[in-house]
Formats: sequence, structure tokens, C-alpha cells
Amino acid sequence: MRKIVLSVLALLFFLTTGCGGKAGQGPGGRKIVKGLTLAASQSLDSYGSLGNDLAACVDQDGRTPSLKALESSGSLANIELLRQGKAELALVQSDVAWYARTGSGIYQDRALDDLQQVGVLYPETVQIITYDLTGIRKLQDLKGKTVSVGAAGSGSSLNARQILEAAGLTEDDVRVQYLSVTDTVRALKEGTVDAAFLTSSLPHPALKELARQRRLVLIPVEGQALDDLLGAYPLYQPVTIPVGTYPNQTRSCSSVGVQCLLVARERFSQETLAGILQRFWPHWGELQKKYPWLPRDAEKTFFQAPVLPLAPGAEQFRDGRKVSS
Repeated sequence: MRKIVLSVLALLFFLTTGCGGKAGQGPGGRKIVKGLTLAASQSLDSYGSLGNDLAACVDQDGRTPSLKALESSGSLANIELLRQGKAELALVQSDVAWYARTGSGIYQDRALDDLQQVGVLYPETVQIITYDLTGIRKLQDLKGKTVSVGAAGSGSSLNARQILEAAGLTEDDVRVQYLSVTDTVRALKEGTVDAAFLTSSLPHPALKELARQRRLVLIPVEGQALDDLLGAYPLYQPVTIPVGTYPNQTRSCSSVGVQCLLVARERFSQETLAGILQRFWPHWGELQKKYPWLPRDAEKTFFQAPVLPLAPGAEQFRDGRKVSS
């Protein structure tokens, strides 16, 4: 499984598209940034939809620099967009961000050591989904099955590999499919995959709609597999998916979670970043109404317990508003 993920990382240099911020010349040849790019995800994914709305909130006042959301396949792809200078901001899972910053795990010898945290947006939960007719009820039942692990370049694909290994499964034990969120939901509906991994907000809107059409089953991460996973990858946090999260879900389900972070590189101007935060902060309430998994009070959560060093622009904005940390 590891060699598959490393091959996918190598291909991301060709899969990532788009361009970085546009700049013009000011007085004395000073560079003025006119447009910035936020690496998000697929439009059906939480990152993609939220990224588009974050950019729209920033642009409401018509000031420069503008911000546009760039569609990608997920966290791993977004790290590469930052690395290549094709994005200034990105939405990235906290575990992926940590591996990239420290040059560990899949980023061994490929560290992005100037990666910085802007803030925490919301918690994400690893959801392992099947449907009632497959007979799959535990991780070991995935052996020999066709499983969507998310799009190539997504954080879900990394989480899937780690969880399968913790359950004692190798790359040869599972027929891996790299499918987007849209294709994963379609494949579950049509029965062309037996199960799927999805690291996302809870509940995921597309899964909630699918659960109204056919009876879904959540596969738990528990017992020795959970212990081994947490021992090997301590950035995971144990979580419980409550009863009723999805239609017809009558049992809670043990799993693990990470955080969705907004990140940037050290080269991003402190003043520009503080200004971006100042422009979208008043719209948090609007965003929370549309995305109920966002914390109600960003003042209490956005800057708390950073996984990476906090970007100076985020510190400037936080200290200016006297936001808790």
C-alpha cells in the first residue's frame, strides 16, 4: 500500500493545475498582489464547497487582493500546489500538514518545512462505509473486496492505507479504487464498490442523501486495530459517530478523526494574511449556517492548539482582536 501512495505523490506534479497569485507593479517597482489562490478540493467535497464560499466572503468587499478557490483532489494535492507556488493558501488535513512540515511519513526527504498554520476550521472524521448486502461488518472483512479509498491526492487515501495496515491488511489484500467523492457515492449506489473510505465533515451531505436511498453500514475502527493505529499515528484522535448521524443508523460507530486546517507558507506576507482573515471573519456566522459542522464560536476554536507553527499574519490578526488561543 505504501508504494501505491508514493507513486500517487509522484504523479501529483502532473495532476495539479492552476496558477499562483497575480501581481502588478506599484510605485517604485513595488509588487502589488492582485489575486490569491486557495487550494480547496472537488466541488462535492466539504473542502471544495467551503473553499468556494470562503473565497466569496473575502471578495464581497471588492478589495484586492482577490481570492479564488482552486479545485483539486484533496490534501496531498494541495500540499503540492503550495510547494509549486500555484496556491498561497490551502485546506489540508492536520495529519497531512504535520507530515509535510516535519518531512515524516510519506514526506520523508520531501519536507515543506516552511508550512505554517493559519487556523483550525472544523473536525474531520474517517468514515468507512459499506451497504447492508455486502456482509462487511469489520475491517478484516474488507479482504478481497473492492474499496474506494478516495481520489488520488486526497487525505482519505492516506488514512485508508494507515487504517488497513493497522487491521493487518496489505495492498494485495484489497482491490483499491481511487475515486472522487462524486464517483465514490455513485459506485456505492450502484454497487460497483463494496466499501469506501471518506475523511470529511460529519455528516457528509452526499452520504446522508445516499443513506436515504439505500441502507448504509458504518465499519468501526476499534479493538487492536484502533490501538495499533493510535500507537503508530498519534495525530489521530478517537471519535464516535453518534446514532442517527445518517438515516437508519441505529448504532454508534467508533472511528478516528483529524482537523481541517487553513495553511500557508512562510513566504506569505504577514500583512496580506492578516487582511484576508479580517475580511472573512465577519462572515463566519453565515458560513456556519450553511456548514453546520463548523464551530459556532470561531473565537474559541480557530487559533487553539496549533499543530504547526502559527503564521505571523494569523498571530497579528488574533492579537489585534484579542481572540483566545
